[in-house]
Amino acid sequence: MDRTTIKNWAKEKIKGHIGELFVTIFVALILTNLTIGGKVAIEGDKININSGINLGFFLYFVEVGLVYYMVNFINDKQHEFKDLFHFINDFVKIFITNLLQNIMIFLWGLLLVIPGIIKFYAYALVPYLLADEKYKDLGYMDILKKSEAMMNGHKWDYFILTLSFIGWHFLALFTLGVLEIWVLPYQRTAATKFLNALKNDFEKSSN
Repeated sequence: MDRTTIKNWAKEKIKGHIGELFVTIFVALILTNLTIGGKVAIEGDKININSGINLGFFLYFVEVGLVYYMVNFINDKQHEFKDLFHFINDFVKIFITNLLQNIMIFLWGLLLVIPGIIKFYAYALVPYLLADEKYKDLGYMDILKKSEAMMNGHKWDYFILTLSFIGWHFLALFTLGVLEIWVLPYQRTAATKFLNALKNDFEKSSN
């Protein structure tokens, strides 16, 4: 499916579901970016920023739960808000995998910005693999390698798909963020459709 087809499909798919999708996605975004203790202090001619503790790093299982929720949604299967916490019992595996993922992105980013971005997109399917029962026995690094293999030749396509929503987010600024109630479900549904189809196609070609 090309980008235009996916985006048109997503627009139709979210009709009648915008409210439930937005609430679920918004809560997941808050939890996975949750920071406590952050503050900005002005001392003389200096601005000191204390970023605090990023609790969202420990709540990556919520992102995996959101993927589980969204994949069920696009496949017309039962999906509920509580799916965000579906993988809480897999906290250790998900945390370590995410930790290794971020370390790899950081190390590649030390070379130059571009390699870090490429590695970021190479790991786009990590939460999809963590949310799939078929891959529950894969080791931490194996999950990262599998995502890289699945994204091989498709990172640019996914990057362009992501980039194509910037205009919508910019436009949402002029509505004081109200438009995001529609944009967030739209973008997330399109991204899920793209990545899940990519994963399924890879699996079929490997059989």
